[in-house]
Amino acid sequence: MQQVTEPKALTDYILNLSKSKEAKSNLNLVVQGILAGGYIAIGAIGYFKLAATIADPGLAAFLASLVFPLGIIAILKLQSELFTSGCLIMTSFYAGETKLHKIFKILIKVILANLIGAIFIAILTNASGVFDEQTMGLVIEKAFFKVHMPFGKLLVSGILCNIIVCTAMCMAYSSRDEISKIVLLWLAITVFALSGTEHVVANMYYLFTAYFAGAEISILEILYNLSVSAIGNFIGGGIIVAGANYIVTKTS
Repeated sequence: MQQVTEPKALTDYILNLSKSKEAKSNLNLVVQGILAGGYIAIGAIGYFKLAATIADPGLAAFLASLVFPLGIIAILKLQSELFTSGCLIMTSFYAGETKLHKIFKILIKVILANLIGAIFIAILTNASGVFDEQTMGLVIEKAFFKVHMPFGKLLVSGILCNIIVCTAMCMAYSSRDEISKIVLLWLAITVFALSGTEHVVANMYYLFTAYFAGAEISILEILYNLSVSAIGNFIGGGIIVAGANYIVTKTS
């Protein structure tokens, strides 16, 4: 992965990334999207296993949040396709290099593929019994809270979430070496995990794991959370972070 050290270079890198995504076949895009959904879910497994087994709530949240970034790091290193960080390709629209409908086509394919990957790992989680009763109880509690969040709070939480996540990815793209990329991404995604904000792909795993375990939540409630958090994530990453970065580049 090339080094990017200045705002203009970062924008150029993201523009090249956008072209790369456009050039991918549907099969390639979907398979990489499925993998990304699975990677996020794998990080979430570690998160819940730690969060449920450490007695001190503060220590549990901190240590669990240190484990969660594994999924995002895998996505960066293995160059798979995640909806939230993928929202940065809106930069190519601002630069006049891509039509908006093409960006939406890519993001829709990616988010649906992420959903497949997250559901697949949710099925395996339940079938394998990897979560004991206490851990699954925590998953169900979190899922129940998420599907009953008021619209405004859910939307704003999704916006904040992807401001954090996309800022983390921009720092990783801009770092000088591979170790720096991982450290910066790890720290920033730890902050996201601690914030408890709404990440649509992570929620896919949380909600379907709880649903398959018999939680009293409906598919409609799950779709409510996922649709609103996805819109919020798009605003946070695709409009705010990508837009601000592009403005800085054009005015510097």
